[in-house]
Amino acid sequence: PRPNLTEITRGDPPFTEVLESRRSHRRFGDAPLTLLQVSECLFRSARIRSVKEPNVESHYETSSRPYPSGGACYPLEVYVAVDRCTGLEAGLYHYDSLRHVLSPCGAHAAVGELLDDARIATAGSETAPALVILSARFARVSWKYRSIAYATILKDVGVLLQTMYLVTTAMGLAGCAVGAGNATLFARAIGTEWHEESSVGEFLIGSAHASA
Repeated sequence: PRPNLTEITRGDPPFTEVLESRRSHRRFGDAPLTLLQVSECLFRSARIRSVKEPNVESHYETSSRPYPSGGACYPLEVYVAVDRCTGLEAGLYHYDSLRHVLSPCGAHAAVGELLDDARIATAGSETAPALVILSARFARVSWKYRSIAYATILKDVGVLLQTMYLVTTAMGLAGCAVGAGNATLFARAIGTEWHEESSVGEFLIGSAHASA
């Protein structure tokens, strides 16, 4: 189900409090992540709010989402590698940002390796319950921005990671951006060619540790 933004707004802490409380958490609590929490986090961070058909102002389809994108091209796709989540089986999922649906995809066997790579990259002592993987479908932006397409994509990654930081902080969850990733493993896991779609950002998510 789609989260109720009216109810969420009533329960959220003030924006400045969220902004000042933002931290990178590499330790996670014993409480399992839940499907409802994953759903709310993705909905608040990455869903498509509306779609605008081509018109005299823009000759290509654009959309509105909680985070900005260069030229409203939105080349990023969102995947979730799940290890421990109540209501959601372990596996690799693709997030349909228009329908707000998670669909199983790729090789289940790769989940453990993807999560372990993220743990090592963040110098963590434990595997996170879930890893959000941001991939780029390069053709969505390269036709427009050509030589600066990759730079534009990385800016999109940065603003989406910050959006996820603020959302997880507001929700009382633990989140941490990952500074590295295994693009080859990810491409193999979802069965794509890395030059067509490749991972460009990652974000760990779990329940908050007692010491947080």
